[in-house]
Amino acid sequence: MNDSKKHSLWSRLKNTNTVLIALIVTLLIIIIDYINPTGKVKVSLVIAIGIITTLIALWLMYTTNFYKLIKLHSINTLDMLLIAVSIITSSYDIYLFFMNQGNTWKYKLTLCVFIITIISLIIRLIYVNKSINNLHNTETVVDLRDLYEGKIKKTDSLVILEDQAVNYDLLNRDMIVSVLYDAIDTAYSSGTYVIGLEGEWGTGKTTIANLVKYRLNNNKNICVVENFDFWTIGSSAALLQSMYDSLLRALNVNYNSIRMNKLLKRTSKFVINIPTAGKIFNEVINENISQDDVNQLHEELEELILSSNKKYVFFVDDLDRASKSQVLFLLKMLGTLFSLPNLVFVLLYDKTRMKKIIQEKDEINPAFEEKIINQEIRVPEVSDEVVNRVYKKSLNEAAKVYGISDNELQDLEPAIELIVKQIESIRELKRIINSVVSIAFIKDNDLNKSDSLLLEYIYFEEPSLYKLIENNGLYFISQDFTLREQLLLGIQDETKNTNRLKNFYDKELAEYKKYIPLLEEMFPYVKRYYSHDRYNLYPGITTDKSKDGSRRKQRRICSGYYFDLYFSLTRNDYLKINLQVKKFVEEINMAITETEVTRIYQKFVNSSEEELALKVADLRLYIDEINKDKTIILCSLLLSDVKKISKDGWPSSRVQALFRCKELLKNSTPKNVAKMLRSFNRSYDLVGNIDMLDRYVKNIDWLHNLTTKCWHEICQNILSDQADLYNDKNYEDDNAWGLYRYIKQQKLPSKYISDYLNSIISDKNVYRILFDAMSKPIGNRGFGYQLTKEYFDAMDLAHVSKLKLVLEKAVPGNISQKRVNDAYQKFISNDNKEAAYYSDPINPNDL
Repeated sequence: MNDSKKHSLWSRLKNTNTVLIALIVTLLIIIIDYINPTGKVKVSLVIAIGIITTLIALWLMYTTNFYKLIKLHSINTLDMLLIAVSIITSSYDIYLFFMNQGNTWKYKLTLCVFIITIISLIIRLIYVNKSINNLHNTETVVDLRDLYEGKIKKTDSLVILEDQAVNYDLLNRDMIVSVLYDAIDTAYSSGTYVIGLEGEWGTGKTTIANLVKYRLNNNKNICVVENFDFWTIGSSAALLQSMYDSLLRALNVNYNSIRMNKLLKRTSKFVINIPTAGKIFNEVINENISQDDVNQLHEELEELILSSNKKYVFFVDDLDRASKSQVLFLLKMLGTLFSLPNLVFVLLYDKTRMKKIIQEKDEINPAFEEKIINQEIRVPEVSDEVVNRVYKKSLNEAAKVYGISDNELQDLEPAIELIVKQIESIRELKRIINSVVSIAFIKDNDLNKSDSLLLEYIYFEEPSLYKLIENNGLYFISQDFTLREQLLLGIQDETKNTNRLKNFYDKELAEYKKYIPLLEEMFPYVKRYYSHDRYNLYPGITTDKSKDGSRRKQRRICSGYYFDLYFSLTRNDYLKINLQVKKFVEEINMAITETEVTRIYQKFVNSSEEELALKVADLRLYIDEINKDKTIILCSLLLSDVKKISKDGWPSSRVQALFRCKELLKNSTPKNVAKMLRSFNRSYDLVGNIDMLDRYVKNIDWLHNLTTKCWHEICQNILSDQADLYNDKNYEDDNAWGLYRYIKQQKLPSKYISDYLNSIISDKNVYRILFDAMSKPIGNRGFGYQLTKEYFDAMDLAHVSKLKLVLEKAVPGNISQKRVNDAYQKFISNDNKEAAYYSDPINPNDL
């Protein structure tokens, strides 16, 4: 019976007395109505009693929270009540109709109640069915064989493998199935024949038994005793009753006579109270019981079995995992009451565990195999090659169902191989697919699928190791350090770093050797450590830094950006930005026109300074995925906006942006690059950035030639146009150094600089000019500023004749200008031994 039928209204009605009670109540109402007690009292009293009764019912519903049953998504007591009321009112109305009372107030009232009840019941059933359908839509229950054979389609729902009995074996153990079937078929009929199907847990005993049951169903001379669930039975009396009931149902005896019930109870009481040690128990096993009750019941069962001309087979699964008292009692029954002709018991157990149960406290003859087990069949272990093939294919197919592509599946192969080597049984495989794969491969998990799979498997198998990793990220994170202690560990002395990791791994991972291969796949530090002689490491535990970019792109667990997310299963800013960058590149590639690209780009860079910095950094991970026809457009947009990107930090976001420009240009054609760069030959506000870009591409000859040409053209135009690099439009601190470096590179006289500055200097830009001549150290003392001779001479400020005159007129108007002026005065007065430090920096925009 599937779940929908099992929990249906009709099924619930069959399992309750709702209909019977409703009919009884209807009968009572009709009898009361026939007696007509209301005719002897006033109508007002009847109405008053009715109102009070209604109020009492409403109050009881409120105090017991009965009304909350309306919200339940399953058939419940409320629905049974509605059914009962509808039966009562409809039956009563029919009675009134045939009694020619169709026009009475009683008929009309009950008819209204019936209509309201039916409408309420229909609404409830629609609500429940809708909820059940929604539940089925959120999860897909599938069969392992269908999954293994690739019959399950891709879905966004949760995929759950059935853990019910099946009539197939993916490991193809037909030989053992045939041996067990033949043993049952040829078992002697003179008494109970007991077969032991022996094997370790997880070797497939249950599957083999199910396959044999499937074959036996086609044998007219053999009947499998169904509905005997050894595990769900509590007391010994209940076990005996269950065995008896199951056998009678198999014999098609569907009633229990009073005489047989009494006989069973007396026998049960006698057998259960047998002393648990000594000769008396051995006599029970040796069938020396002579009491009339036991013999009488035994004879009754024997007569029923022989008259049917069939064999009856009991399957008792996982006998060794039941309670000791259950096991011992069942063995008693096999030697006494159920020692019957044409009866076969198939006991499934682990031999080692069973012997341990039998030998404890001498409660049964240790030679139980000789006394009870007539034939023992061993379930051999299947070769690793066969089971691993089944495990691997099942996991691969599960990944595909969750939408994992073939390319992603190739990346997952090492992780899946590692898990396959750890799985011990088909049953465990099912649990892993239900518990591990369902989280690792779920649609909303944007983390690395391989790391997610391995970590969730570790949590499934060894929660303590999972917790150890979660609480000690310092020893597992090898890049993108987000905490100070991680950064210190990453950059400190190699030997000290190695010793810290070595001490932790040797101490904490010693008891988890089984999982070291999984940890090596996840964490570069662990892999590096265990791939060498751990006691003679030199030069230390290091990782391949060249792979850091790909690990960040893949959102690996070894990255400090993503490590915590694997344990919280949430998203942080790093993950969100990584996904935004990925989406941005996808949208850029799909864009058709330059206008579309510009719109997508503007939306992308419309972020806070910190967020934009992370976006620019992560863009490197996806540069190679950008279509070549979009690289020039994107580079042009990025270069135009480069001044908006912060220069703080190292490497600064500005540097990152210029490297993105380099990577975009490298992926373009020389013709397109030259055309784009020509559009910047009068972008004087970018001369310093173009100069930096030129230095970054110097190892790419063809590109370096083009950027150098662009930089030179800008500088030549500045000099010929006498363009003011220090006005509001063009100014940025250090931007003018792009011009100064050009003059020096071309070996032009320094007079070119002083003449240029003389032509543009004024009281509006003098502090900006002096600020470019200052060094700006930052340390524990704060923000330092010092006008240096090196920069002063490089800018040829000694020959800027207007400088002194302009400074006399340019009185400092704010704190930033005053600090620059103080630095200049200290320089010219030769009181310039060290920088002046401040708690806050000079703001170039105030100059």
